[in-house]
Amino acid sequence: MMEHQGIRWGYVFLRAPNFLSGEDREHLMTTAVEMYLAGEDERSVAGDGYEGRLYTERRFEMLGEFGGQRFDSDLETAYGRDTATFLVNEQTGGYGGGPGFSRN
Repeated sequence: MMEHQGIRWGYVFLRAPNFLSGEDREHLMTTAVEMYLAGEDERSVAGDGYEGRLYTERRFEMLGEFGGQRFDSDLETAYGRDTATFLVNEQTGGYGGGPGFSRN
């Protein structure tokens, strides 16, 4: 019999160049969340308007009342080199659930 594992949820905060398309920004955010969930430190990334690497030093940072793991990217774009930063905030206590609300 399979055990119910619950749901993991949270927020992703993004600071990225405005010239990246919505799809490119979404791809970078999705990759950061996948890395967070898998415990990865670095991945190569590429989209229509960029290529580069996404990485984390596993630092915890705050944005107002939200805290989470910071991810950074070094990007090569049609407009030159640029960066993007993500803060991945998980509200659950980890896989399998936990408290309904966490200030992390």
